[in-house]
Amino acid sequence: MWRIVFCMLIIAAGVYFSAQGAFYALLFYLWNAYFRPDYWTFGGFIMSLHLSLIVGIYLVIRTIAMVPNPQINIRTILIWLFFAQTLIGCFTSEYPLTSWLFFQDFTKVILVTYLIVVLVTDRKQFRWVLVVIGISLGFETAKQGWANLVRAPGAQNNNPIAFLGDNNGVAMGCMMLLPLLGALAQTAKGQRERFVHRFFAFGVFMRGISTYSRGGFLGAGALAVIMVLRAERKVRAIIVVAVLAVLIWNVMPATFWDRMNSITASEDERRDESAAGRLYFWKVATRMAEAKPMTGVGLNAYARAYGTYNTEGIFGADRAAHSIWFGVLSELGYPGLLLFILNIVMAFWSCWRVGRLTRGIPGLRDLKIYANALISTLVVYCVAGSFLAQQYSEFAWHVIGLSTALHLIAIKEASALRMLPAVKRAA
Repeated sequence: MWRIVFCMLIIAAGVYFSAQGAFYALLFYLWNAYFRPDYWTFGGFIMSLHLSLIVGIYLVIRTIAMVPNPQINIRTILIWLFFAQTLIGCFTSEYPLTSWLFFQDFTKVILVTYLIVVLVTDRKQFRWVLVVIGISLGFETAKQGWANLVRAPGAQNNNPIAFLGDNNGVAMGCMMLLPLLGALAQTAKGQRERFVHRFFAFGVFMRGISTYSRGGFLGAGALAVIMVLRAERKVRAIIVVAVLAVLIWNVMPATFWDRMNSITASEDERRDESAAGRLYFWKVATRMAEAKPMTGVGLNAYARAYGTYNTEGIFGADRAAHSIWFGVLSELGYPGLLLFILNIVMAFWSCWRVGRLTRGIPGLRDLKIYANALISTLVVYCVAGSFLAQQYSEFAWHVIGLSTALHLIAIKEASALRMLPAVKRAA
């Protein structure tokens, strides 16, 4: 009962603030998307409110009414071109019903990604988006991470998270969230706020590790490397990584390390069915692309088409591609894969440009920290996603939108600060 009361208080606040403007409606939508109160309350009442649909429609209408800058640039064009390819994938799909049903959900993902670029126009708004995403997704994941550490250190947690999916999705999502929580801690104004973000971050990290996901483990390793390479204080970053590594080494049992060791096992050694299966699923994905190079088998249709292209008749039916790259290739063809890669590359480039734009300007240090966090999140997505079919991940596409929004904010703020000395001299 208290969960429903808690959620209703947030919903009431969301309704009130959404009436103040489109940006607040965006925050309300993101809270609902990342927190998923309808699943968290274990009942049908919150679900019956249809918050996602109602808030989403209101968000679009309110945005159109304010006539914002549409932000038409190469970055947003690439986002919409990928969306167009998914639409083509519905028309040419071998399983049109499956594709069209999924297309409705992915339309919301792309639309909100674009609205992030349009509505998040200053540093304060950008930080609020990170706070809402971090707290909404981190609330349950951090709670489970801390609880598991206290009650059963090293035990596997296979509980799904509504926004992230099964244990592999949870592992990847947790590792993607960590850099954002770290950035919030670095840019916090007070010790208490900094402590809250770091408390959440550690719990989220433990939740991700406790999935026993090998893709998540590789994502954590990639995160450690990129964090050290891009840290302002490298010695402190190395110490943090070392402490966490020692903790995991001592807390996680032999069964965990046996599973992680299978990552590098050869076919003649200990490669299990899951690892061997992934290689075969990628082979099947390539067959699909060879059969339909320009369109693929259809948006979200790999699982349905698997039986047709599974010529060896192994690993059962209705399987996933287990890779963002092979998933896009098989479902949207080579044009889809190219556009997908270009969107990710442009997101990296945008964040790198933020670092260049803010170099030597102390007042823009926060923007550089946010850019580094987004780069780290994207690295985790690329590494962990190479073993997980999360090419349409809402979180990942929102990060792509955030990278463009941050780039535009950095251009505006850097230009203003560079002009300030000239203005003062003229005065």
